[in-house]
Amino acid sequence: MDWWLIILAIIAAALTYAYWEHTNQSRYLTKFFAILAERYQGKVKRASLLVLPQLRFETNGRRFLVTAMATSGQVAAGTSGYSGPFTLVDLQLPFDTAKETRIVRASGVGDKLVDLVLSGAQVSTVDAEFDAAFRISGRDKTFAPRLLDETVRQKLLNSHLARLDVRVAGQKIVVHMDGIAQSLAELEELIEISVLLADRASAGAELAES
Repeated sequence: MDWWLIILAIIAAALTYAYWEHTNQSRYLTKFFAILAERYQGKVKRASLLVLPQLRFETNGRRFLVTAMATSGQVAAGTSGYSGPFTLVDLQLPFDTAKETRIVRASGVGDKLVDLVLSGAQVSTVDAEFDAAFRISGRDKTFAPRLLDETVRQKLLNSHLARLDVRVAGQKIVVHMDGIAQSLAELEELIEISVLLADRASAGAELAES
């Protein structure tokens, strides 16, 4: 039996499926991005052979990148550490928060320990329900609670986005979900969460300057 022919056939089938899946994902993401681009007067970068489409727009001095990756992403919008397919919104603020924090929906003790080692000390809010559902880490224990007012906490608690992960670092706010977004509503929710956090960060910066 010609095993090499079988191996080649398996490889060809896998590549064909990967191309079909990439094309399908690109098609519906492009459709969603076109709707959002019209709403925010943004631009859609079309998918290439290896990269899914991207949406870019700017509003209130904030620059947004909305994108997805079908495989592990070591470099995406200046972030790292995500594994598997994911979708994210990368918002660049017009000022530097000079802070770093990470807010992740709790998914396991092992993940929690890793996140605390990578991102700093554990941070708590005044909301026991929220603290049980999310792990928060950062060197400044006052910064995350200022971002996480009641409106933001309820938004995150009520979200059904898979493994919701928020990172704030300097001028960037990155809101990440596992998997490729399957609906316009999921993309809208990612954007809404990023805007809520940007509003709180802006208010904090204005208060610090006054």
